[in-house]
Formats: sequence, structure tokens, C-alpha cells
Amino acid sequence: MFLLFSVFLAVIAAGCFAGQFFLRIRSLRSGSQAAAPVNIPNRYKPMVRLLSSDDVSLAETNPALRKTFRAERVKLFRRYLGCLTRDYGSLLQGIRNAMVLSGTDRPALTRALAKNRIHFVLAICRIEYRLAIYRLGLGTVEISGLLKAFDTLREQTAAFTNAALPVTQ
Repeated sequence: MFLLFSVFLAVIAAGCFAGQFFLRIRSLRSGSQAAAPVNIPNRYKPMVRLLSSDDVSLAETNPALRKTFRAERVKLFRRYLGCLTRDYGSLLQGIRNAMVLSGTDRPALTRALAKNRIHFVLAICRIEYRLAIYRLGLGTVEISGLLKAFDTLREQTAAFTNAALPVTQ
């Protein structure tokens, strides 16, 4: 009976993860996002400290305060995550527009972008899962993979747009 229940929970968790993954991939595909330059390298560095256990230890003696503190930090973190996702989508749209305007096929760049997008979305899904557990007072949230995918795309966008710009004399 316990094994059947465990399998059932695992199937539900996998389905939720897959659903969230495909929704996030689809949201990054929408062309409605305006392509805006995002050239601030450390813009999202505060996210790393936002869920740090150092700050939670200040509220360790008061369970109600600790719960409120974690909930507020998760709310702030999710706002950062939303901005990061929008900026990522904007970068992605910008590089796609530059690729179309360049008139040159770049299959290696297309593959690299697809791979980067998948890494980004997987990192978002893992973070959402860990945020739910963190809010209950368990575990930590690691965002280095997400920030790495974002910074890689930002660097690729800067390199590509600089290389794609026509030389005027």
C-alpha cells in the first residue's frame, strides 16, 4: 500500500514538473516581449542572499516571525524571478531578431540558444520546487545554474549583436 502511494505521488510530482516545464518554455517562445538591452552583469546578485540562512537565524527563536520572514522573502524572490524571466525572454527575442536581420544562417548559435533555454527553464522549475520546500522551513534554494544560464545568454547576445552590426565608413 505504501509503495503504491509513493508511486502515485511520484507520478503526480513528475506531471506537475513536466507541466510547469512546458508552460515556461512556451512563455519564452511568445514573440510579444519587446527586445530590450539587458547589460547589467550583477543585476540579480541580491537573489543569492535573499534566501540566505544567515538572515533567517535572526528570527530563530520566534516561530511565527520566522514563518512570516520566510514568506516575505519568498515573495520578494519570486518578484526577482519574474523580472529575471522577462529579461531572459527579452534577450532571447533580441538575439532572434538580430539573427533574422543578419540574413546569415547560424545553426550552431540556434542549437546553443535552444540548449540554453532548456537549461534556464529546468533551473526555474527546480527553483520553484525548492521554493515550496523552503517556505515550509526545509532545505535551501540554489540559483547559480539559473544565473549562469542568464549570464551566458547575455554574453552571447552582446557578442552576436556586436558581430552582426554592419560596419559603416
